[in-house]
Amino acid sequence: RETLPVPLVHIHPDSGTEFLNGILFGWCKEHDITMTRSEPYKKNDNHFVEERNNHVVRKYVGYARLDCRHVIPLLNDYYEILSVYLNHFQANKRMIAKTRVGSKIVKTYEPTPITPYQRMLARDDVSEEVKETLRRDHATLNPLVLKRKLDTLKRDIIRFNRDCGNRS
Repeated sequence: RETLPVPLVHIHPDSGTEFLNGILFGWCKEHDITMTRSEPYKKNDNHFVEERNNHVVRKYVGYARLDCRHVIPLLNDYYEILSVYLNHFQANKRMIAKTRVGSKIVKTYEPTPITPYQRMLARDDVSEEVKETLRRDHATLNPLVLKRKLDTLKRDIIRFNRDCGNRS
């Protein structure tokens, strides 16, 4: 199987029509972004996205169907704050090895969990300028305030979505 060079900018959405459409394809072409797609009914074809959906979307927003368009601005606000909260204050362990022992897979994780923010500061390929900006931003953040905003937005999302169903 031939290995193709990976372009600098690349997206790999699933096969849903919300992602695969002429508008997105044209925009990618205009901005010199390579686009591939997942194969239909191959759940592991885009496993990083699916893993993130379960870890972030389902865990924080839940499983309810959010099909009211009036909820979109609230969801966008929610995800913007959630991203900051997760990246600055939620430490996690990365898997560093997977070993097969007989019929079982044994996963080995980093000994100490750290936040994505800390990972960025530890990288040698990130400029001091970027690190300083991150430090300044981090100093202004309060995890309790972020969590309260998330709780308020989640209540609003649930209420708007419920009320939207009553309007139709």
